[in-house]
Amino acid sequence: MSHTEHHHHTEPSSGGTAMGMAHAGHAQKRPAPVFDRLPAAVGDPVTRKNATAGFTASEQTAFLQAIEKLVAEGAYAALLQHHTDMSHLMHGRMGTVGRYRFLGWHRRYLVAFERELQRVDAILRPGNNVKLGVPYWRWQDGFPEWMNGFLPQGMPPTGIKPPDRSNAGPPDLPNDSDVDILLNRFSIQRPGPGQNDYMKFTFALEGDGIRPDGSKLPAHDQVHTWVGGIMGFIRKSPVDPIFWLLHAQIDRLWEIWRKTNPTAAPVLMGQDRIMDPWAESYDDLLDIRSLGYEYGSLAP
Repeated sequence: MSHTEHHHHTEPSSGGTAMGMAHAGHAQKRPAPVFDRLPAAVGDPVTRKNATAGFTASEQTAFLQAIEKLVAEGAYAALLQHHTDMSHLMHGRMGTVGRYRFLGWHRRYLVAFERELQRVDAILRPGNNVKLGVPYWRWQDGFPEWMNGFLPQGMPPTGIKPPDRSNAGPPDLPNDSDVDILLNRFSIQRPGPGQNDYMKFTFALEGDGIRPDGSKLPAHDQVHTWVGGIMGFIRKSPVDPIFWLLHAQIDRLWEIWRKTNPTAAPVLMGQDRIMDPWAESYDDLLDIRSLGYEYGSLAP
């Protein structure tokens, strides 16, 4: 079953379909930004590490405990609300503008989560002087075992426990060859007539691409489906903390791709270029060090 097909299912306790919400959001005028611009990062950028290689046991524990504290505070639920509000137009299923906003919007969303993570980690580990970053899930390395069974956030609005992950195909997780196609053979993608390289790359990375042999190219959507549980439902998928690790990998692949495609850009005008509910524009989000982070590796 594809991630797209999952979107047509009724969400647990939601009373509606994810795609219904997405299309409703597309028809509405998006809200103006409600947050001030991101405060400048203080000190050296945090290094986002590979979740299965290099993210130490103490960092794993700190990450899990920070999320538990965010859940207890209600701050995690507040972060969820940004993703349940499809009026922000941040997915390709919502049309061309949503496709063009997908990478920039989720980069800003990850930074919002990472800043909250660091805020509570500083409380929990007052003597620690190395900031905690969001690790990335390099799909070729398999699921990060230290995340097994970790689902501390209940599902809004009822707070009931989310369904367990399946962590099994089909579809399979992307392999090395698939990632190479994403990064280096994006020109074969056909999102529509006259579409630029940025659209072709995002089209594939979001999960609508094909391999050279015409078979489906697994990426974002297929990883959501492979994980299963609440990750199969777009609006509430951040209930599962693996969401952040998946999107750190999406963000890292975008950063790798930008090194060889520095001028490729989305066609976004006016308000569409502002990543509401935040005040930053797409252009404000291209220098990741200025956002307070870097990746420990830019090897695919």
